[in-house]
Amino acid sequence: MFGVMERNLHIHYPDAPPMHLHRDELPNEPVRYMNKKIMSKDNWLSFVDRLISDDRREVVGVQSKGEKFVFDPLDNAKDLKLDHDVTILPPKKYLLPTCEELMRFSLSDGFEMESCSKAVPRIIIGMHPYDLIAIQQMDQVYLGKNPDENYKNRRENTLIIASDILTVSDRSFAASMGTCTVSDGFDLLVTDLGDAVVVEEGSPAGTELLSKYTSAQDAGEGDVAKVTQLRQKKQVEYKVAVDVDKKEWAGLLEQNYEHTVWKERSEKCLECGSCTLVCPTCFCYDVEDTASIGLKDGVRTRTWDGCLLRDFTLIGSGEVFRESKEDRYRHRYYRKGKYLPERYGFVACVGCGRCATQCLPDIADPADIFNTLHGSNMRGEPKILAIPKVEEPDMAEPLLTPRPATIKRVEKMAAETFFEIELDDGQPLGHVPGQFVEVSVFGYGEAPISISSPPGGNTFELVVRTVGDVTSKLSTLKSGDKIGIRGPLGNGFDVEGLKGKNLLFIAGGLGIVPMRSLINHVLNKREDFGEVTILYGAKHPKEFLFEDEIFRWHERKDIVHKFTVDQCTGDVCWEGNIGVITTLIPKVQFDPKDTTAVVIGPPIMYKFVIRDLKGLGMPDENILMSLERRMKCGVGKCGHCQINGIYVCKEGPVFNYAEIKGYPEAL
Repeated sequence: MFGVMERNLHIHYPDAPPMHLHRDELPNEPVRYMNKKIMSKDNWLSFVDRLISDDRREVVGVQSKGEKFVFDPLDNAKDLKLDHDVTILPPKKYLLPTCEELMRFSLSDGFEMESCSKAVPRIIIGMHPYDLIAIQQMDQVYLGKNPDENYKNRRENTLIIASDILTVSDRSFAASMGTCTVSDGFDLLVTDLGDAVVVEEGSPAGTELLSKYTSAQDAGEGDVAKVTQLRQKKQVEYKVAVDVDKKEWAGLLEQNYEHTVWKERSEKCLECGSCTLVCPTCFCYDVEDTASIGLKDGVRTRTWDGCLLRDFTLIGSGEVFRESKEDRYRHRYYRKGKYLPERYGFVACVGCGRCATQCLPDIADPADIFNTLHGSNMRGEPKILAIPKVEEPDMAEPLLTPRPATIKRVEKMAAETFFEIELDDGQPLGHVPGQFVEVSVFGYGEAPISISSPPGGNTFELVVRTVGDVTSKLSTLKSGDKIGIRGPLGNGFDVEGLKGKNLLFIAGGLGIVPMRSLINHVLNKREDFGEVTILYGAKHPKEFLFEDEIFRWHERKDIVHKFTVDQCTGDVCWEGNIGVITTLIPKVQFDPKDTTAVVIGPPIMYKFVIRDLKGLGMPDENILMSLERRMKCGVGKCGHCQINGIYVCKEGPVFNYAEIKGYPEAL
C-alpha cells in the first residue's frame, strides 16, 4: 500500500465530526511528518523526470491547455506548471472518474458478471490545497461505513504531491474558506521559491519517494521562513472574500429558505450543470447499462451527474420531484452549506472559484450568494431540517454488486406483475417490512422495488408495474430466469415498536404493495398487536391487487377493513364505496390519540390523508409513511433521492411524519 492508505488508518470515518468544524479542528488529527527538504529547481525537474521514466505508476500533473490549465499525464517535467491559478476540472476525476466501468456482464447465458474495480497506480503532482481538502471530504463519503470499492482501490493506489498556491485565481475565495493552505493529507507538499523548491514530507510513502529518486538536504530555518512568507503573501492577494464565516452558513440558510435571491438568480440559469461538473465537492453520480452491438454482453457504468439537471430526480413513472429551477438552484447551496455539514461535519465548498468562472450568466458563485444573504434584512421563519438519526447497517457484499437470484414464480395481476424470488446462495433476504431492493436486469439497468412479502422464509415477493426500461423488461421474464438483487436496503418499519399498538393502515393504489409486507407480518402475529383497521383504495375496481388475500380478510373477525374506488364505470360491478381514500376515514371507529396510522400511496394522497387524520386529533408522531424517490444507488451516495438533506434510501423510505413535516420537499 502507498502513503494514502497509511494515512487513512488515522481517519475516523464512521463517526462524522461535530457540525461546522473546520478540518483543522477535527479530533484525532493524523500524525504529521514535519521533515522539510530543499533542492534546486534543476534537481526538482530531474526528480519529476525520474518519476515519469522509472516509477511504475502513471504520473499526472498540471499542464497548460491554451490559456487554461488541466491535469493530464506528464511526458516531461518541463510541462509541469506549478504556477497555475486553477485547473478546468478538479483532480477528483482520478478518484471518481467522469465515466467508469463498474462491471461487465453476459446477456447470453444466465447471470454472469465481473466487477471492474482495478485501479491504475498513479502519482498526482500540483494539487492545490483546496482540491486536496475536497478529496478529504470525498473520502468521508466514499470511505466511511460501507466504503465504495472502486473509490477505495483508486485512493489506495494514488500518491499525492500537493503544491502551494503561487497564482491566485480571480474568482477564488479559498482564503475565506481556510483552504488556501494545508497541513496534512498529502504525501509530499512542494513550494516553488523560484530558484529552489521546498518539499515537505507528509507520509512514509512520500519520504520513500524522495529517497529513491533524488537527494535533498534538510531545509534550514531561512528556507522554512520563506515558505511561510509566501503563504502569508498569497492570502492577501484574493480579490473575492466571503463576509460570513462558513461555520455560520447553515444558520444563515435556515433563515432564508424563501429568500427572493433563489428565484431571481435561478431565472437566469441555463440548466447546463457546468457548476456541478467543475466542482471538486460535487460527487453525485448516475449508473446505466449499455449492451454491446451484438447483444451478447454489456457494461454497467457510473457517470458524473448533477442536481441542477431537471432529470436528476426523475422517477420511472415520470414524476420529477425537484421540478422548478428555483428548487434545484437553492438545493445546490443548501447541500454545500447545510445538508452535508450536518451529515458529515464539513462545508462542501472549498472556494476554488471554478463554478463562478464557468457559469455564463454568472449566478453560481457561492461567495456572492452568501454575501447577499448575509447583507439582507429579509429573514423568514427558520427551517431547521434536521436529519433523522438512523443506524446504518453493515453491508457484507460490495455496495454496487448485485447477488444472483432466480425467479421462482410469476403471476400477471391487473396492470402489474408479481414475482416470487430466491437468492441463489440459498440465504433468506433478511428484510423488515418497508425495505426495498435494487433489482438488476443486465442490459437494462437497476430499479428500486419495494418488498411485498413479510419477513421469513427463503423466498421474497415483489410486485412491479411497467413504468420504465427495467420494469418493462422485468415484466417479460418467466420462472427460472435470473436477475440481480442488492439489499435489503433502507429504513423499514419498527415492528417491535408497533407491538401492542392499535394500527390503522391506509393504502392507495400501489401503496398496498409495500404495506402488504407489514399487514401480513401483523396478521401472522396478530396477538402481538391491538386493533387493526385496513383502508384500501384504487382508481377502478379492476385495479385492486391481492384479491385472494382481500377475500381472506373478509373471513377474519379480528380486523376491520373497508375499500373504495375513485370511480366505477358501467362495465364493472361494484357495490362498495365510491370516492377517494379519505372518504373511508369517517366510516371506521378508532381513537386517534391511541392509534398509529400507516399511510402509503401516491404523493398527492399524503396531503389529504394527513389533513383528515390531524383534523381528528391524531398526533403527528402517530403517523408513519413510506415515500418514493429516485433511489438510484440505494446506499446514500449518488444523491438522487434527497428530500432536502434526507437520503430516502438511508433515513427512509419509512418516516415518521413528525420528523419530516417541516421539510418543503417531502410532501
